[in-house]
Amino acid sequence: MNMTRTRPLPPLRDLCWGLAGALALWLGFPNDLLSLPPLVLLWPVALAVLGLRAPGRMAALRRGWLVSLAGGTAVLYWLTLPVHNVGGLPWLLAVPCALFIASCLASAGGLFSLAAYLLRARPPLTLALLLALLWYLLEACYALALGFPWLPLAGALAVWPQLIQAADTLGAYALGGCWLLAALLCLFSLPSATQRHFFPRRLAAGLGLAALLLGYGAWRLDAHPFQPAPTGPDSMAVLFVEGNVDQNRKWLPAFQRQTVELYLSLTRAGLAARTVADTGTGQGADKASDPDARPLIVWPETALPFFFETKPRLAVLVRDMALTAHSPLLFGAPGVERRPGQAEPAIFNRAFLLGPDGETVGYYDKEHLVPFGEYLPEWLNWGFLQALLQGVGVYETGTATAPLRHGNLALGMLICYEGIFPWLAQARVADGANILTDISNDGWFGNTPAARQHLYLTVLRALEQNRWILRGTNTGISVVVDPRGRVTARGGQFRAGTLWARAGLTTAPSPYHRLAPWLLPSAVLLFCALLAFGSRGAQISAFSGTSGKSKPGPSPSTPQN
Repeated sequence: MNMTRTRPLPPLRDLCWGLAGALALWLGFPNDLLSLPPLVLLWPVALAVLGLRAPGRMAALRRGWLVSLAGGTAVLYWLTLPVHNVGGLPWLLAVPCALFIASCLASAGGLFSLAAYLLRARPPLTLALLLALLWYLLEACYALALGFPWLPLAGALAVWPQLIQAADTLGAYALGGCWLLAALLCLFSLPSATQRHFFPRRLAAGLGLAALLLGYGAWRLDAHPFQPAPTGPDSMAVLFVEGNVDQNRKWLPAFQRQTVELYLSLTRAGLAARTVADTGTGQGADKASDPDARPLIVWPETALPFFFETKPRLAVLVRDMALTAHSPLLFGAPGVERRPGQAEPAIFNRAFLLGPDGETVGYYDKEHLVPFGEYLPEWLNWGFLQALLQGVGVYETGTATAPLRHGNLALGMLICYEGIFPWLAQARVADGANILTDISNDGWFGNTPAARQHLYLTVLRALEQNRWILRGTNTGISVVVDPRGRVTARGGQFRAGTLWARAGLTTAPSPYHRLAPWLLPSAVLLFCALLAFGSRGAQISAFSGTSGKSKPGPSPSTPQN
């Protein structure tokens, strides 16, 4: 007789926890329907419960991975668009590409649930600390290893600035761990069918930590009043120009001059509109002494879709723009360098800064490249993926990363998704940047939540480094962010236009900037110490489905706070 073994379905309670975790991940991040940032904390809480209730190691790993995959795919569904719309791959191939990336990120959720299962015999306080530390370590290590840290808890919480103020000391990843610790302590205080006692000390500890984070946020925001237009010598005017150029045609040679003329005309219109407004208010009499008359003009990433150094007829038009406006001009374009002994030139995703005289002041080459969009991994260097490289070939990793300087400006450059990496902003400030500047092109992703997700992930760098952020984009969202993570000026989306704004220049480092080299090693040491020396006790039976296999603990009549 042929008998087929089937894996039993999880209990209904586990299915509910899994659904809640996936929905919380989706609803916590900006999406197409409704965003509730604090709800994102239910995601790791659900992963912990599923791990504690799992019947075995593989079940815990599988449950955590599946829940994170479901929620992560809902958050990151937009990854299919550039692969299909720009790369030209059919949906049958584009969808698996997005699922592959979501699967890699979801493996962290699986490991977290597995850890909850393996650590379930620890006392509640020790378990909560271990899981919170592990979450921090997973976020930081996955950012370093995978190079796509798109789902940190703080990235969702950043929509509400009061929730993320402690990032100025802890950093975004450790802050996520602190919020998770508060949620787990509250969770472990609740009674259940097998653990009928309520544990007020755990609840008080969880609520107290949450109140501390909220109180610190309120204090820091109150100490730094919202100032959308700072003035004085340590401030600057900026003019963002959004071309809203179609990603599918911007690299066609026939549209190169048209693209240049578009940005030139938009810039002239923006400058003229400001002049008319100032004249109408009686402020246009002495434009030479008006600092707003010479703003930093910001064009987005690859605004000029050609090699700027090798196209003199088009380049002279851009240089004349800076000269006519008497303003520094920052823009993105591919950079090219010929190297002795090499037949093929080196190509870079480059940001150029022109001075008011039209001459090149300096340039920055993108350091952290996007797989498939700017280079192809050797093991995936297949011909049908070449369309994603947008006609310029494979970019090389940049080494010209020093701040771009003009007058009192020291622009710490970040290009596109470099803004989501804490260590890159850390390096720019260490090199002397007094303002962070991110030029980007989110036109790849169409009218999806990708641009909003990208924005709030970048906002975290302002808090971590105590710097204003200028973010100029092709299709939106162009913004100015103050050092407390508040958006002080914001442009629209999917329309050609300009945005005038002001920003401040700061040189004081944040506590996080000083502590950053020590935070991750300290977390590793603390995690290992708790793992080695933390006392063992009764498992969290309120959430466990395997009490018959665990060590016996105190009787239900003896509350353990």
